[in-house]
Amino acid sequence: MDKTYTEQQQIGYFEVDNNLYLTPSALVFHLQDTAIRHSASLGYTLDYMAEHHRGWAVVNWHIIIDHMPKCGETIKIITWSSKCRRMQAERSYLLYDQAGTIAAHIASRWIFMDLEQRKPTEIGAEMEQKYGNSEITAIKNEKYKLPKLQKQNMTQRTFIVTRRDTDNNGHTNNVKYIEWAIDDIPDDIYNTMTVCDIRVVYRKECYKGDAVTSKSEVHTLENGDKEVISFFEWNDILLAEVVTQWKKNTAL
Repeated sequence: MDKTYTEQQQIGYFEVDNNLYLTPSALVFHLQDTAIRHSASLGYTLDYMAEHHRGWAVVNWHIIIDHMPKCGETIKIITWSSKCRRMQAERSYLLYDQAGTIAAHIASRWIFMDLEQRKPTEIGAEMEQKYGNSEITAIKNEKYKLPKLQKQNMTQRTFIVTRRDTDNNGHTNNVKYIEWAIDDIPDDIYNTMTVCDIRVVYRKECYKGDAVTSKSEVHTLENGDKEVISFFEWNDILLAEVVTQWKKNTAL
């Protein structure tokens, strides 16, 4: 891990839930911004990427949460490239709370894109060397597998993608799918349990004005935890899947 990048950030009031804990979407915003600034420190700024019509598109998240930091805490995020070759990279993160305790382990996978042709492109030897390839990963043997849908007792809603959901590429920002998934969590789970695991896979893009259908189902695991599977479709095209796992909130 000789090519790690470290940042300290303070959790703001707008980033927390009703119990003042960092929300999953706010956490991913921090992770996303840390990745952007890490790339910029290597010379790959947003302006550089725009000039060369290149960009990174995240395709997977796996976030294992021990506990969420609270409002006002100064957190530390360490990130590094655990694999960078050909057209994709894997990025690891460790999230530390203000006391210096690891709060979460995070694995992610990204595709390097040609933004003009909207397709993956080669990373290149120089970029691969700058990012590096570490044998150490935040989550060992990560395969980014998701549980299978049972398609029983599903809830469903349809909504329109708005301007605030999109980013500079014109498509829906990846964090929005996590926000949408949290909106689908039943109140009895959200109010009495805490999220301990988040898995996401992104498959297709959607844009402002698209009518997205969200479908979700709840499973009870053997240990009593709840697992909520949410998937998002546009015109019967699967856009993304988000799986969250919830454990009993012992602080309540």
